[in-house]
Amino acid sequence: MNFIKKNRTFILELILLLITIRILHIVDYSMEKGPEYYSGQNDIYFEYEAAKELQKGGNPYNRILEGNMIENDKYATQLPLYFYTLSYIRQMSGNGFEEFLENFRVIVFWSHVVGGVMIYLLFREANKKLYGYCASLFFLFNVWSLNSFLNLKQDLPAIALLLLSYFFFRKSKFRWLSYILYGLSLGIKHIGVFIAPMYLMPLIHKQDSYKKFGINVLLLFLTIFIPSASLFFDNPASFINSMLFSLTRTPLDSEITFGYNKLLTTYNPSFNTGTLYQQLLPRLPLLISSLLCFLLLVLKRIPISMYLFLSVLVFATFNPIIFPQYFTWVTPLASICILDYVQADIRRVKKP
Repeated sequence: MNFIKKNRTFILELILLLITIRILHIVDYSMEKGPEYYSGQNDIYFEYEAAKELQKGGNPYNRILEGNMIENDKYATQLPLYFYTLSYIRQMSGNGFEEFLENFRVIVFWSHVVGGVMIYLLFREANKKLYGYCASLFFLFNVWSLNSFLNLKQDLPAIALLLLSYFFFRKSKFRWLSYILYGLSLGIKHIGVFIAPMYLMPLIHKQDSYKKFGINVLLLFLTIFIPSASLFFDNPASFINSMLFSLTRTPLDSEITFGYNKLLTTYNPSFNTGTLYQQLLPRLPLLISSLLCFLLLVLKRIPISMYLFLSVLVFATFNPIIFPQYFTWVTPLASICILDYVQADIRRVKKP
């Protein structure tokens, strides 16, 4: 009885967590689709095929050399860690596509849960539990997150790892773990690269020594490089082109086919013409906006949480390629962004 009295709040939180997980499970799995929904048209199908090729000793990145770096032919554009993970899941699933989908769906679901829990824990540390629970619900049940689960996107696992990284980044003693988790997040999906300047701040603001910062960056590099090394050295050109494809691909397969392309370029991407310079020009507003966000961070005009939100928001809103899963990243970072402003003693950014 004394145990219940002393831990009443924790027990209530645990019960609320279990209820929320159960409701999320019902909502997520009510959208469950069979293999026919994904076969031949959904990204997870082509990623599965790339993982199968990798599992059989092939290099899925080589296929991009047959294209023109403009039109999308479902190339392997994620880092090898993601495809090795899919290969392992495929092997554990008996190499069957349906069984693979079931097992990968479990991973995506629990990543969905972990993301919500991490948002709550960030608010819990600030003694803002009600705000934290509402922010967690906002992430768990918004349509962008549900859409990512439905289509079995890798965004939810990558977001969960990023939120874990941010949680430990704020703790100097465990900051090394933050860099490893960030590397794992990039390995699953490298949208998080727009957040990379955050990991320079401990050195720029002299929070960490050169030695400590160097070790942390080395851990980040090794987390990305070790799974990539064999495929990179097998064919550097195919690996590099696959990573750069997102910068040069045409927006013709998106809903917006005008705007920056007409304003900044004169070539017609449907005819596969134009220089690399022209292909990159539609990303110029994205580059400028990202640099402005970085400048605000370095000058301490915004806190790190605000930078996380703005950097991903800029990417989602200025990228000429439009995908619903991009906004899956915006919603959790919007939640933790307001953490600095819901506390009674709003933390002000110190002047340099």
